[in-house]
Amino acid sequence: MKIKIKKDAKAIYIGGGGRLPVNWEWVAILEKIAGTTIEVETDFLFKDQFNTVPVPGVAEKGLRIMQDVVEEVIDDVRPGKARCNWCGKISANQLVCMACGKRDFLEVF
Repeated sequence: MKIKIKKDAKAIYIGGGGRLPVNWEWVAILEKIAGTTIEVETDFLFKDQFNTVPVPGVAEKGLRIMQDVVEEVIDDVRPGKARCNWCGKISANQLVCMACGKRDFLEVF
């Protein structure tokens, strides 16, 4: 699974969401990755954000990228699955968490 970062990611971050103060280190990172395609770590999936694998020259441990700066999700592995907000695991069943058996804590992707 990969994500393509919007070319204007830096402007979106600076201008959006009423964030105060702006994290200028994050702005510099967004400037470096704008317009690129980055591999996503699929062990922990979310509906509106992505954890990347390490990005050489940018982030040794990977990045957390919010959906608002993502232009495209490539080979998305989330359809048909849900994230359990009780145990944090990904379930291939959208009705019952296959890890903990809970029913009322699933967030369908």
